[in-house]
Amino acid sequence: MKIPADIKAKNMDEAQAMSLTAAQIRHNVEHGKDRGFEQKKASLIIADDLDDAANSYLILNEIPARGVGGEFVQITENKPPVTCPPREQISRVNTDASLDRLGLASKNGVLSMALDTAEAIGASNAAEQMLAHQMAVAHRTSLDLIAEAGNTRDPIERCRLINTASKLMDLCQKGLTTIHKIRTGGQQTVTVQHVQVSDGGQAVINSSVNDRGRGADKK
Repeated sequence: MKIPADIKAKNMDEAQAMSLTAAQIRHNVEHGKDRGFEQKKASLIIADDLDDAANSYLILNEIPARGVGGEFVQITENKPPVTCPPREQISRVNTDASLDRLGLASKNGVLSMALDTAEAIGASNAAEQMLAHQMAVAHRTSLDLIAEAGNTRDPIERCRLINTASKLMDLCQKGLTTIHKIRTGGQQTVTVQHVQVSDGGQAVINSSVNDRGRGADKK
């Protein structure tokens, strides 16, 4: 059996299914589930064909361009391919994930805000982009709830809306803190002041600065 040359993955689900099937076939060959040289050879050919069919979708022929907020954009005459950072390896997984993020942001009515937030914080990877989009959703929803609370006469419902909005605002602020921790490796600066009192009653303050990381010993 040979996979037809014109069979190619059309989307991420098909590509991943083909890759997993190829891996399973190779696993069976390595563990002796296929008997005979010819059968093993035929199985490996099928696995190679499945990988080729998957890679036709997964491997990009051109490096995509990055737009606002670091998301990938469709290549056109006005938006030609750009050179990505040296260590950045772009695949179809990255571009599809970018489209998913944009779709979710648009679905929640915060597409422009999400991209603007990602651009403002200089999001450099998918994790930071997702956090930026989450912060945009939390910001938009919290203000919507505050507006709804202002139009609500029931004091209990008004308090519930305001409390929920406050929690969302807190999540938004924690998102900024999380991004800072990611970029600094969780380090924090601790200032220690030593107070020494001389015989004349004058206090002398000596300051020292200590950078603590996650693995630093606590005293």
